[in-house]
Amino acid sequence: MGAAVIAVAMSSCSGRQRAKNSGGNTPVQELSGTYTGTLPCASCPGIETRVDLNSDLTYTIQTRYIGRSDEVSTQSGAFKWDSGNSTLTFDSQLLGQCLLEGNTLYVLVDGRKNTGQNAENYMLVKVDQDLVEKYWKLIELHGNPVTPANGSKEAHITFHIDGNRFSGDAGCNRIMGSYQTRENYRIAFSQTAATQMMCIDMEIESNFLQVLETADSYLVQNDTLTLNRARMAPLARFIVVYLR
Repeated sequence: MGAAVIAVAMSSCSGRQRAKNSGGNTPVQELSGTYTGTLPCASCPGIETRVDLNSDLTYTIQTRYIGRSDEVSTQSGAFKWDSGNSTLTFDSQLLGQCLLEGNTLYVLVDGRKNTGQNAENYMLVKVDQDLVEKYWKLIELHGNPVTPANGSKEAHITFHIDGNRFSGDAGCNRIMGSYQTRENYRIAFSQTAATQMMCIDMEIESNFLQVLETADSYLVQNDTLTLNRARMAPLARFIVVYLR
């Protein structure tokens, strides 16, 4: 199932060198959660990866080879947690050994953390459960309240865990694309696309799409989400709507 390709990127994770501890003694309960990212692939653009860690020291990993297949492969197993060195050692060559720093798992190469230009390709970031799988209604753009024009739909966005995809509506057209979160609440949108309908008033839609091009960080407080640029004044503000 392409395990050899993943092994090219990850098999050397099992090196014995001790990594610097930046968050030692983390309880396994805090370690548990869902981590996602796109890991290197020798023969494709990348491997979409989702790792679910459980407090009983078991895991499930789901992988998909971008551009090669829509098939999602799933494996389960157990891992060892060394809180002193902040390292996880998995019982599968697919993961090998990883380093935990903050909310990020770094897949080690020859026992070392990659700090080169492609370092982000070896990162799996913990999913922010306050952000994902919620209906975020757009209420403000550049400090101005959003009032849908007659005939316009409610502008909103939803961040999905699987595939790091987002979907929603910009008021006239449906929108979709990819996103990646990083440490310190950084976020990056890519592959943004929209349907091609024309509406009488598309100002809100145009500004909304521009926000998705320029936002680089986010913040969730209670039931409010803001998308920001360089941590300046919010570009856009949303409130969560609980659908029944």
